[in-house]
Amino acid sequence: MARKKTKKLEKELNFNDPYLNQDLKFKIVPIEDLTIVKHQRKPSSYHVKHLVSSIERVGFLVPLIVTEKKDGFMIIDGQHRFLAAKELGIREVPVIVVPEKIAQLMMNLNIEKELNIREKSYVALNIYRQYLENNPDILESDPEIIDSIEQVYYVTLGLGYEKQEKLSGSAFESVLKKCDLFLDEKLSSAIKIREKRAEKVLFAYNLVKEISQKIKELGKWHPYVYHQIISYANPYKRKRLPTEFDNLFDSIIENLQNAVKNPEIVLKEELTEEF
Repeated sequence: MARKKTKKLEKELNFNDPYLNQDLKFKIVPIEDLTIVKHQRKPSSYHVKHLVSSIERVGFLVPLIVTEKKDGFMIIDGQHRFLAAKELGIREVPVIVVPEKIAQLMMNLNIEKELNIREKSYVALNIYRQYLENNPDILESDPEIIDSIEQVYYVTLGLGYEKQEKLSGSAFESVLKKCDLFLDEKLSSAIKIREKRAEKVLFAYNLVKEISQKIKELGKWHPYVYHQIISYANPYKRKRLPTEFDNLFDSIIENLQNAVKNPEIVLKEELTEEF
């Protein structure tokens, strides 16, 4: 339990960050008014225990970064400190309240721990959907969207992961980098295009799985077999310029369908360092 009940602080401190001069607020808020952003990664119990020990020794010194909502505050950075505070019975914590626009950027640029491609895809998709809900007429290629989403193909993969959690997004990443770029379409239209693209990625993935199983039955499976299969199927692997998505994936799917009939042809493909 907390050693002392914190004194209620009614006032807030307004200040500007020293680099971009953005308006920020420092506040002390009740812990029950805080929620964790829904697409944060799963918290580490080890990290929480470490923070509990640290807070017991030196106190709760680092504010959480939050954005203000109708029903309280959403944590953008600091979920582990929040969970440690709850475990210690701390009733109020210091926070820095940032504008919604900054919060969108922080959700994507938070580098406390490197995300895997599935986590990056879920984060990108949720940021995308927030923009879609709040401003469906904004172009997907608008600088604000580009600044908020690390790679737009993560949105396509996020839609794919929702339907098939075991999708191997990393195997398709080198292909998607060349063909799945920001669209000059309103988000209300672009999301439909992305849903169709996700369907093609999933269709290709299921073919890759089928070929992989046949290679395994031949006794020639190896850890990078998915990458080798996609490398075989990709007709433009040495092309560096952007490529049109549908043309590329239609060709990949056709090549994969041929490899289903003759999986040994894949084994002749030389693995590159691109994957």
